[in-house]
Amino acid sequence: MTTVVVVSMDVLTDLQLAVMKTLWRVREGRVSDVADALARGGRDLALTTVATVLQRLEKQGWVAHRRDGRHFVYRAKVKEQTAAEGALARVVRGFFDGRVSNVAAQLFESNDITPDDLRAIRELLEKRTGSR
Repeated sequence: MTTVVVVSMDVLTDLQLAVMKTLWRVREGRVSDVADALARGGRDLALTTVATVLQRLEKQGWVAHRRDGRHFVYRAKVKEQTAAEGALARVVRGFFDGRVSNVAAQLFESNDITPDDLRAIRELLEKRTGSR
């Protein structure tokens, strides 16, 4: 299964999302910096692969670069929070008819929800509604 995040009409593959998460974490870096960070996270990729992914992300508007001598230094143009909000909004619209309550129902029916998750959700609801 491939995870996608959407900004406008562009989607991110798992690999592109991993590169974006790396850029959000390191703020900016050369191809080798991004590749090293990905390798520390368990994704050992050739420099050419990382460079290609960064170039494609730049064409899609996700990243920008500046020159530092002979190297390009890449940085994210899209904030992580903005990307997450866009992805969530697309999922809510695409799978749940735009209804957050349908998303909540799906989550509550999931076997993956833990008592800690339920406690955190309860706290968020109380905070949002002002009730205790």
